[in-house]
Parts: sequence; C-alpha cells; structure tokens
Amino acid sequence: MSLVSVIIPAYNKADYTCRAVDSVLRQTYPHLELIVVDDGSTDNTQERLKTYGNRIQYIYKSNGGACSARNAGIGRAKGEYIALLDCDDMYLPNKIELSVGHLQRHPDAGFVHTKAYLIDREDQTVSVYERPENRSQGWIAARLIFGNFICNSTAVIRRSCLDRVGLFDETIFTPADWDMWLRLAEQFQAVFIDIPLTQYRITDNYIFNKLELAEREEAVTIDKYFQRNPSQSRVLKNKVLSHWHLRFALCYVVKENNPRVHEELKQALAFDPWNVKAWAVYILNTVARASLKSALQRKILRYSN
Repeated sequence: MSLVSVIIPAYNKADYTCRAVDSVLRQTYPHLELIVVDDGSTDNTQERLKTYGNRIQYIYKSNGGACSARNAGIGRAKGEYIALLDCDDMYLPNKIELSVGHLQRHPDAGFVHTKAYLIDREDQTVSVYERPENRSQGWIAARLIFGNFICNSTAVIRRSCLDRVGLFDETIFTPADWDMWLRLAEQFQAVFIDIPLTQYRITDNYIFNKLELAEREEAVTIDKYFQRNPSQSRVLKNKVLSHWHLRFALCYVVKENNPRVHEELKQALAFDPWNVKAWAVYILNTVARASLKSALQRKILRYSN
C-alpha cells in the first residue's frame, strides 16, 4: 500500500489546527504520515500539538509564510503521494482513500482534486464549492489559466510530479496554489472526484481583503505561465488578461470602489473589446449598481480563496 504524506502548515490557529489533525487521524486509509509544520506560531499551537505524540511529525520553523511551511513539509515527506491540508480545513474520513484509489485507476494523472463543503467558524456547512469548470479533467491548463477553480485542501499529488515541477513559489502568497496547479497541469493530466471530500473554511476572505496585493501577485503568476509557454497565442493572452481584469472589477464593485471598477473594466475591454461579460458589468454598474453589488457579495465573499 502506497504511503501518503499529509502536510498541514500551521500558524496561530491552534484550535482549528487540532481539528484538522483529528480529521487526518480519522482517515479510513491506514498508510499515511501526518506532518504539521508550525510556521512560527505565537499562540499555544506547539503546546496543543505535543499532545498527539508520535501520531504526528511536528516541525517548528521561523515564520516565512504558508508556502515555506508547505515546502518544509514536502522536504520531510516520504510518501508516494502528497496531500496538502490548510490548518483551518478538514478532511472527510474517506478523503485519502478515495483520492488515492482515483489516482491508481488513472495512472496518467498527476493529481486529483474534488468538490468541497464550505464551512463557517463553527464547522457548519454553508454550501458546496461547485463550479462548472471545477469538473475539468485531463489537460486543464488552458482553462485553469483563466482563474483558479481548484479548491484549496482538496488536491492529492503524486510526489514524482512535484519533483518535476518544483516546490511552491515562496515569493508570492495569494495565488501560490494557483501557480502550483498551473505548473502541474502543464505537464500532467488532472482527475476530479465529483463529491465533497474536504471541508473548506471561508471565514477569512484574505484575497478580498487584500485586493491590491492579490492583483500584483496574480499578474506575476499569469506572466510566469506565458513565459513558460511562449508558443501560446497573443489572442489567448489578451483574453486571459481581459478575464483577469474583469474578475477584479467585480471585487471592486463589492468594495464600492467605483474608480477602480472603471479602471479594471477599461483594461478588460482594452485587451478584449468583445468581452460581453465586461460590457454587461459596465452597464449594470451604471444602471443597477446596488443589485449588482448584492449579487456579487453572495458569490465573491463565499467563494474567495
């Protein structure tokens, strides 16, 4: 039976981290190692995790961000498969068993992702992370470059594929997962399990609260993709950039920052004058701004990751 290494980067969320650890220890798949990387927590995370004894591998490091913690965990891992679980998320009991089985039935696939339940601070289910593009399988990079649709904490990856594409980029934070999925998807096929196997917590909305940083880092991620893939057409790149500016325009509608809405829409239409969704948002923001904001609040604040 193949060994699975589950890596949890932890930082100042002791209670949630213990819930995440417990969810891994309840897995129906028996052959796994659990590595918790404490990224310089200043709360009682270390004290709480000591109670697990040798059931987990505990690593303490100075604070360097989630990517550096994940990379430290990957460096310690011995498994054929790598599973990445954020410290405020949880696995359902059969998450690893079904994910490994899916990869074993699809030997050409480099990683698997799944649906997820979206939960609140009290672990209550709010909804299901489910988008049409989320079901994408096979060679998905050409769709994935338009925006990240792989929910954090649902991916299980073959270690050999990570060895080939490299570790997480520690120079970026908000789109670091997207950057990793893109690099994997360029070289390996993906498979998807159409049932929720992870509980993904939606309390922080970090990207929405730091839009300027997110936009700068996503620009880097998109630029890296096209540098790695110079044969991609200018038409595709323009469509990607148009879609990207439109996504941030929608966020700024919710933030009621109308000058930024107009600037993002201007850029979206400059890259693709035929972007019908951008024109629709421009019109709605002019004639029905309150209704547009209300609809986007339900979508963006629930699905930001």
